[in-house]
Amino acid sequence: MKILFKTSLLLTAFLLISGCSDDDSATPIQNDPTTFEIIAESPDHTTLEQLLTDTGLQQVLNDGNYTIFAPNDAAFEQVNLSGLSDEELTNMLLNHVVNGTALSEDLSNTYLDTQATESFSGNSNQLSLLINVDTDVLLNGTATVTTPDLEASNGVVHVTDAVIPMPDITTFATTDPQFSTLAEALTRDDQPDFVQTLSTDADNAPAPFTVFAPTNQAFTDVLNELGMDALADIDASTLTSTLNFHVLAESNVRSTDLMDGEVTTLEGENIDISASNAVITDPNGRVINITFTDVQTTNGIIHIVDKVILPSLPGVGGNDVVGITLDNSGASAYFVSEQTGGAVTSLNTDNSAWNFEVGQRYEISVVNPNAHPLMLRDASDNLLLGMQSSSGSYSNDPAVNFVTDQSNGTFNFTVTQDLASQLDNYACQVHTSSMSGDINVN
Repeated sequence: MKILFKTSLLLTAFLLISGCSDDDSATPIQNDPTTFEIIAESPDHTTLEQLLTDTGLQQVLNDGNYTIFAPNDAAFEQVNLSGLSDEELTNMLLNHVVNGTALSEDLSNTYLDTQATESFSGNSNQLSLLINVDTDVLLNGTATVTTPDLEASNGVVHVTDAVIPMPDITTFATTDPQFSTLAEALTRDDQPDFVQTLSTDADNAPAPFTVFAPTNQAFTDVLNELGMDALADIDASTLTSTLNFHVLAESNVRSTDLMDGEVTTLEGENIDISASNAVITDPNGRVINITFTDVQTTNGIIHIVDKVILPSLPGVGGNDVVGITLDNSGASAYFVSEQTGGAVTSLNTDNSAWNFEVGQRYEISVVNPNAHPLMLRDASDNLLLGMQSSSGSYSNDPAVNFVTDQSNGTFNFTVTQDLASQLDNYACQVHTSSMSGDINVN
C-alpha cells in the first residue's frame, strides 16, 4: 500500500508538471484588489462602502485609476449628511478622489485637483485639495492620513480620520501655512468680518470671488517696504483697503480667462492686469507677480501672488516720488541742481550729504550718466545699487524695486528699512574718489 501511494503521488506530480510545460501561455492569477474592494473589505469603512454603493460610485472607482482618501466610520460619525441631495452627496465623496496614483512619498505641499466640481459657473471646474506634509499628511487643514499606501490594482487608498470639508475661499486662506499672515490680517480685531464675507455662498453677492492671495513672504517684504516692523503697525483703514484690493467680487476668473486691462476690486478701485505676463500693477505702479493659479473652491478661485497689492499711499512705488536731478562739475564733484516732491539736500553744493526717508521712493535723473554712472554703497563701500551693474546686493530686492536705465539717466528705488540699515554713501562708478558724498536715512 505504501508503494502504491508513493507511485500515485509521483504520477500526479508528473501530470501537473507536464500540463504546465505543455501550455506556455499560462499566466498567474491576479488577486490584487481594486480601490473599492479595499474599502469594501475594511471593517472600518462600512459607511463609506454603503455611500459609494448608494451613489453608484463603486463602479466608477473600479473602472478608473484613482487615489482615494477614505474616511473611516468614526470620521463619518462626526458629520451630518442627512441634508445633502444625491448630487451633493456624490460631489462630497468625489472631493476625496484624485485622478492617478499618488503614494504618500509622492505628496508634497501643494494643491491637487479632486474629482469634485463647483456648481455655480456652469463649467464644472474641479475643486482643489490642499495637501500639507509638514508633519503628517493633512488635507484641507482638517483630515489627517492615518494609514497610507494601501495599494490597489487601479490606484491607492489612504485612510483618513475625518471627512474632508468642501472648500470655500476661507478654507484655504485660513489653513494653508503660507497664508498665515494673510489669515492674521483677515481676522484682526479692528477689521470687518472678512471671513464671513468670503464664506458667502456662491449664489449670493458679493460671491463668487477671485482672490489674489499674498504669501507670508509678501507681507514680510511689504512691511520692510513701508518701514514697519509688524502687521500691527498698519493702521486699520489702510489694512482694510489693502485687503479689499486683493478681491474681485462676483467673478471666478480662472487663469485662462484673465484678460489685459483694468478690473475693479472690492475696494471699488482698479488694478491693472497683464494676463500675458501674469502680473498685476497696483495704484502705486508696483508690479505684482502671479506665481500659482487656479486654486478652485466652492465660492470662488484663488491665485497666489508674490507681493501685497497696496492702495495709493504716499511714498510708495511710483506714487509721490521724490525726484532729484544729479548734475556734475566735470569729474570733480556731483551736485543736486533740482528737487521735486521733497528736499533731499542743499542745491548746487558739491558732493553734499543726502537725507533719505524710510518708505520713500526716489527717482534720480543723472546728467551725463555714461561718464558719471551713479552707485549707492554701504560703509565698507560695497555696492548696494549701481547704474552700470546688476550685482548690487539690493538690485533684485522686490521691496526696493530697483529700476535703472543708463541710456536716459534714470535711477529709481524705494528706501526699505533693510536698505536703510546699509546705506552710507553715493559715488560715481568711474570717479569714486572725487565724486562722492554721505547718505543719511531717517
